[in-house]
Amino acid sequence: MNKYVIAELIENQRQEIGNLLKSIDKSGYLKLEGTLYCKMEHGEFRYYIREKAQDVPRYQRADKNTEKLISALCTKTYAKKLHNAAEKELLQLTRCLKILKAKEGTRFDDADIDAVYGNLPEGIRSQVRPSQFTDDGFAEKWQAEKYQKRWEGKGTFYETPRGEKVRSKSEWMIACMLDKASVPYRYEELIGLNEYLGGNLHPDFTVLNKRTRKEYYWEHFGRMDDPKYVEESFMPKIRDYYACGFLPGEKLLMTFESKEHPFDTTQVERLIEEYLK
Repeated sequence: MNKYVIAELIENQRQEIGNLLKSIDKSGYLKLEGTLYCKMEHGEFRYYIREKAQDVPRYQRADKNTEKLISALCTKTYAKKLHNAAEKELLQLTRCLKILKAKEGTRFDDADIDAVYGNLPEGIRSQVRPSQFTDDGFAEKWQAEKYQKRWEGKGTFYETPRGEKVRSKSEWMIACMLDKASVPYRYEELIGLNEYLGGNLHPDFTVLNKRTRKEYYWEHFGRMDDPKYVEESFMPKIRDYYACGFLPGEKLLMTFESKEHPFDTTQVERLIEEYLK
């Protein structure tokens, strides 16, 4: 995970905390008069209320007449502490973000290990391999790893730009688009299921987001108008993915087609943009 991903996460958290602070301010609890103290006495909670700063805290019996006031002041106590913690956390995150985005010297890329390889003169870059600690190096290492493939057999006759053979024209189109987008992928990698299920899965593609280092399984379901295909292929696969905790959008990416709804490459474009860039 490079620093730009970290910066993006920090920025998202800053926005969430900003929304929290606005929500607390809007609630009006911080402006509520009075301060509440709570003590455990004789096996029960006892509430003491100080109406003004100079007042002595006064015991308030919790009953139907006072429950709304006590509840409101309890909420004020929580809101005040939450507001203070949020302000401090926002300050910490802002400092971190400032450091991550700080320029070193005269070039922004001076403090970016992922930019070093791409900024090398071509004559030097052609003689070295990117470090595995960088995004490109990690992706190259991941792509070069040997993996167990599903038996190719008959029907694998669409050849991709990488020289692989895939089983359908739609899979060929997906492979071409992944390759064009520089998304590392493995075709029909055998994935062992958990001990309870046993057996294996062979997703059409195992893909890698090289920025986040996260792997996804990509399935293309190409005959959704065929009841036999749905019953014997689609449903068992989905069942097994769910049983293993591989949920759509978290670990599983899917595309679909049927005779009435031919394969649409915008499905692929959106998934690449959303999960693999």
